[in-house]
Amino acid sequence: MFNKSKALAWSLLAATFLLGAVVGGVAMETWGDDYDGRRHGSREHVSYTDRLEAELALTSAQRESVQVILDRRGEAMHELWNEYRPLLDTLRDQIRGEIMSLLDEEQQETFSEMIAHSDSVREHGRRRSSRDQ
Repeated sequence: MFNKSKALAWSLLAATFLLGAVVGGVAMETWGDDYDGRRHGSREHVSYTDRLEAELALTSAQRESVQVILDRRGEAMHELWNEYRPLLDTLRDQIRGEIMSLLDEEQQETFSEMIAHSDSVREHGRRRSSRDQ
């Protein structure tokens, strides 16, 4: 049965996903170059604006306008992210716990290492972000 609490949970999950996608794009555009110039290992960093330019064949005027939008909205996105971060952290921890309960000991160890790496990268980004303000 699909009750009100399930609807709320699914809505929160969908909102979290959308917020994450938007914040991720803005964060990569705003702070991406500060993080070692790379993403996902050795692949070269591509900013959100660069990606839009390449995939949408933006003109230089469009690219400049996109950058202005991202610069103008970046602070609001940062404030929103800080407001919802505790809720998202709690949800992430719950998800991790549920996944961990499905795994055998060897998988749990590997998953713990994955989590530690992810948390390290996230903390690095937070430290960079707080220094830039």
